[in-house]
Amino acid sequence: MRPGPGAGPSPLDGSRGPDIALLVLLVVAMGPGLARAEDAVTLPPVLVTAPAPLAGGLPRDWIPSAVESLRGPEVQTGHPTGLPEALERQPGVTLQSEQGNPFQPDLVLRGFTASPVTGLPQGISVFLDGVRLNEPTVEEVNFDLIPLDDAARVELIRGPSVLFGRNTLGGAINIVTRRGEPTREIVPEMDGGSFGRQRYRLRVSGEARPLDYYLSLTHLQEDGYRDFTPSRLSSGFLKLGSHIGDLDASLSYQYSNNRIKQAGSLPQSDLGRDRSANFTAGDFYAPRLHLAIANVRAAVTDHLTVDGNAFVRDLSVEQFNVNAVAENSRLLNHTRSIGGRVQVNYDRPLRGMDHVLVAGLEYTRHDVTSRTFQEDAGAGSSLEADLADRVDAAGAYVQSSLAVARGFAGPRSSLVLTVAGRWDLLRHDIADRLGGPSGGTHTFQRLNPRAGVNLNFSERVGVFASYGEGFRAPAFLELTCAGPGAVCPGLQVGTAPDPPLEPVTARTYEVGVYSRPAEWLDLTATAYRSDLEDDIFAVAPTGTTGVFFQNIGRTRRQGVEAGGRARAGRMLEAYLNYTYSEATFEDRVVDLATPLPPGNETVRAARSFALVPRHRINAGLAYRPWPWIRLALDARYVSEQFLRGDEANRQRPLPAFWVVDAGITVQHRGFEGFLKINNVLDNRYETFGTFAPNAREAGAPVERFLTPAPPLHVLAGLRYAF
Repeated sequence: MRPGPGAGPSPLDGSRGPDIALLVLLVVAMGPGLARAEDAVTLPPVLVTAPAPLAGGLPRDWIPSAVESLRGPEVQTGHPTGLPEALERQPGVTLQSEQGNPFQPDLVLRGFTASPVTGLPQGISVFLDGVRLNEPTVEEVNFDLIPLDDAARVELIRGPSVLFGRNTLGGAINIVTRRGEPTREIVPEMDGGSFGRQRYRLRVSGEARPLDYYLSLTHLQEDGYRDFTPSRLSSGFLKLGSHIGDLDASLSYQYSNNRIKQAGSLPQSDLGRDRSANFTAGDFYAPRLHLAIANVRAAVTDHLTVDGNAFVRDLSVEQFNVNAVAENSRLLNHTRSIGGRVQVNYDRPLRGMDHVLVAGLEYTRHDVTSRTFQEDAGAGSSLEADLADRVDAAGAYVQSSLAVARGFAGPRSSLVLTVAGRWDLLRHDIADRLGGPSGGTHTFQRLNPRAGVNLNFSERVGVFASYGEGFRAPAFLELTCAGPGAVCPGLQVGTAPDPPLEPVTARTYEVGVYSRPAEWLDLTATAYRSDLEDDIFAVAPTGTTGVFFQNIGRTRRQGVEAGGRARAGRMLEAYLNYTYSEATFEDRVVDLATPLPPGNETVRAARSFALVPRHRINAGLAYRPWPWIRLALDARYVSEQFLRGDEANRQRPLPAFWVVDAGITVQHRGFEGFLKINNVLDNRYETFGTFAPNAREAGAPVERFLTPAPPLHVLAGLRYAF
């Protein structure tokens, strides 16, 4: 992974702390690099693509954004359970577990969330081989359906982007899957460990010219670290490709069939007695996915390439929620999506200056149906809601990057300007098939500009600055649960007539710096501020059993992300990251519903969002005493967080915590074995908290509901490559 270049003077006027830290980091990072610019060495470029493979890629020093890129074995470092764990080593990435299982975490970045459940405002988009994976229901991301084991590259691009489009308020995650290589491989592997975990996987890949092929089959099951939480995940992934002359094409198919039991949070009174307890045993989530993606890339001339993709996605979901204070509910959702994109990449010099132009069009159609049943053990079930939504999403974008100067501070220096714009349209046509008031058509559109500059003094030192605007339109669930008169239980659609929600708009400023003061050391620092209007906020007036959405006026996300990586040959590697984040309300007064008595709260300006830690530190060390063995130690610190439902910041927050993981990997010829110990110190901590009435206590008092993190647990595995 190659951390990106950074920045010049901060434009973050009025920030409350990050600017001072940034100036210190700029001095530390730039000073040694400028002093030794004449010793610059040629570094391999890091190419960051649009939703892959729909762009040829740009050199990292042409991108005015903070970017991390994981390639090859880096994706599987630490043997992550899913995509969020693979990114947890990056600056500012925090995971929370509202559902109480390792397969459905919430990922928080820059105060925005990518999550499979409702909660803090969604604002991160995820792409797989050019296909947006955010569901049209509420822009949620089902991480258990992402084939991380089959990823060749994972890119984390922070801030808004015209290439990735709507809902990239905090950033985008871009995943490119593997293809078959000339050397044929047959790789069986298995692992197991605590909580009854068993995982079996077979990978076959190679070439049979003119085709290349890649096939994987995976089955995972475990009992869970909480009572009554067994889970099963089964998937298959096939990818066929062909490269003939100037034409490159691939066709992939993914099938997933999962069943995940969800423990959720516990009343604090129960947590003290038994951290493995399950307050609402019986909750489960069962998705079945079919996804086919075709990608084509053609070099028309030496300077012009055309990319295109098309996809079909079919997802059926059954979600069952046990309700301690009312009837249980069962949700049956079906989403069928079809769409595609065409993109042109042109890289011919303009008036003697290097120039890259990217332009594209995209369209997606979602057909969503959602049925909600209320179920009682004695009275049977009744259909409470039956809605359909036809979603049309279209986008058009253009980006121009021009190297206006070269060689002004040495042979490798350059000044690159980027200007871009994107138009997005989202149209919902909602029908209430029970004849209720939820039907209607809602159209949202916006043109978002972006501009940036990269000032590269050498290959050792670079700075960047950018301004960009982002856009997120209300989603299906939000439009039908848009007010206190239309509270929706869990992820079920509601019955709100004439939804009053406005789209979210964001204006983001970002500056950053990258320096390599020595051959063995990389340093990065980034500061950002995002000012939002009409932020869509999820309000849970009853805590864990219902939610509705409302616009809350002006909000802000700002902070500093800093990191360093060091290496001593192949023997020793180390990293250290620190992130300071603020997510705050900026309107003078915001009135919100809350489970806490008397049922509402007045939130004033500068109050912090719930479940966004201000400080995060993560560090790691890997040591190879011999070439065939690797010892690793990783640690992370997350500062205290306010609980959901306490946006006024008056209650005791979730305590800060430290976690340490250790691992050992052994390789010999085609064999690889590993042992990983998570939470080595067996710390007791919680990663999620809210308030709700405890229906099992007299008078149903409102309590803190917390999700306990797993205790010390072990994972071991073995693979062999034929």
